[in-house]
Amino acid sequence: MTSELSDLLVQTWVTGWARTHGYEVRHEGAVHSARLGPDAEEWEYVVFDPDETELRRVAAAVNKSPSRLLTVIAEPESDILGAQEIDGLKLISDEEKLMVVDMDTQDVEDPITPESYSTEREDFDGWTLFTVCHEEDVAARGRMAVVDDYVILDRIYTAPDYRRQGLGTFVTRALLAIAHEHDVSEGLLVATGDGKELYEYLGWTHLGNVHVFGSPAAPGKPRPSHSQIDEGFDE
Repeated sequence: MTSELSDLLVQTWVTGWARTHGYEVRHEGAVHSARLGPDAEEWEYVVFDPDETELRRVAAAVNKSPSRLLTVIAEPESDILGAQEIDGLKLISDEEKLMVVDMDTQDVEDPITPESYSTEREDFDGWTLFTVCHEEDVAARGRMAVVDDYVILDRIYTAPDYRRQGLGTFVTRALLAIAHEHDVSEGLLVATGDGKELYEYLGWTHLGNVHVFGSPAAPGKPRPSHSQIDEGFDE
């Protein structure tokens, strides 16, 4: 049986997600924040199913800069997820899902690399990047970090020319096999709406919905920083 959605679980996910990108991370009570770039104001604040008082307090902090984001994670039936606006912050994404898997149900062995592809594993400070290449092209990629007894997967992405060939499944299984080198009991990830079906097929369970709010004054079109797009690909 996997964990239930909680503030501690959200904190664990934020820690692992931030680690795979080198983000500075802070945990202050029930508010978990990550600095998304060199701009001192570019922070994302993540909260789990807050009450109205807590939500307004965090929204006030986010409203201090158009570069900031507010992410609310809650169970699908939570009333808080019905909001389209929070104190001037606009809903900019409501498709992402926080998912969990029991690692005892996942293969320990490395998956077989598909024919005509090669793979590369790069270990960094506290996280791992796994890349699938076809000749000179990067075909697919994903990241993972271990936090306590959880593995957090992130940025699992397949380049457009290589989709519908099972590479997303291959990368996911490869990352989980690497995670088995550690004493992990569960996996966490945030999936896009399109990716949710794939992960459910692989044994993952939908725990909660992820709603992201941002300032309407933000330059350009803001998007959640934990979408499954990898910066290494041209869009």
